[in-house]
Amino acid sequence: MVSGQWSVVSKLKFWMFLVFMASVILPESLRAEVIDRVMAVVNGKVITLSELMEREAPLVKQAAETFSGAERDKRLAEIRKKVSDSLIEDLLLEQEAEKLGLKVSERDIDDAIEDVKKQNSLDDEGLKVALKKEGLTYEGYRAQIKKQIEKSRVIGQQVRSKVSVSEKDLADYYEKNHRMFLKDEEVKISHILFVVPEMASGAAIEGIKKEAMDVLDMARSGKDFQELAKKNSEDSSAQEGGSLGFFKRGQILPAFEEAAFSLKKGEISDLVRTTYGFHIIRVDDVKEALLEPFESVKEKIRSTVTSEMLEQRYKEWMDELKKSALIEMKL
Repeated sequence: MVSGQWSVVSKLKFWMFLVFMASVILPESLRAEVIDRVMAVVNGKVITLSELMEREAPLVKQAAETFSGAERDKRLAEIRKKVSDSLIEDLLLEQEAEKLGLKVSERDIDDAIEDVKKQNSLDDEGLKVALKKEGLTYEGYRAQIKKQIEKSRVIGQQVRSKVSVSEKDLADYYEKNHRMFLKDEEVKISHILFVVPEMASGAAIEGIKKEAMDVLDMARSGKDFQELAKKNSEDSSAQEGGSLGFFKRGQILPAFEEAAFSLKKGEISDLVRTTYGFHIIRVDDVKEALLEPFESVKEKIRSTVTSEMLEQRYKEWMDELKKSALIEMKL
């Protein structure tokens, strides 16, 4: 084990390395030259700098390509902290698996790998090719799968088994989050558009407006709206009789929305001016705002509440593990 006491030269080399990592990802040849260090000791077991670098490399690369200057430095510091925490948590989970005597058989690993292959439509050779692209050997991948199964079983025993979602929990969530289950009001719209060219003169605009008013009078007098749209509308929807389909608030132009949502089914608007020109709007149908019944969203709520409880229980349990563990940070 490398001592936690660094020489001045070692510290200088390390910080020079971090600066370099902040701007580029080290080539494999250079990465091998960096002397490994102890990042942390958790209950007597070591986490090395190389483990930290390996796990953070994709995130560091993304941050280095996306950000620069102070923002990049901030992101890199956050990444290092997050990855350090995850490595410590993983080691604590492994140690808990040992304490609980949880065993993972070769059959368990085989079954998990078969599930991965099935979900990704891969055969044995395809899996090995995919692993090679990620820089993993098949044996190394099996070792990773074993650890994941161990962790999952620890969490299942210590966290999931202690989370129970009652009917009251579901009902309370529904009552407190009605807005999440509210289906917005929708209107089905048809329109007739009279385009006003961007550089049109005042006289030209008045002429277009008069033409639109004449068609509006015909629509209100009972003339077939679809036929009027087909003959007069300058929008691509003309061939569909002006039909635009259903819209919620926030999906159409403000002036258009204000007029459409003020109308009842079958009503026709006054002329509405937008950046495109003059519109005659008819509301063909209205779907009122509707609160989805509790029973229809119950299972969706159960999934959400269970996830939230699991997350909270895991955090509390992991905090307890960390408090009772001997954790020494070396970097």
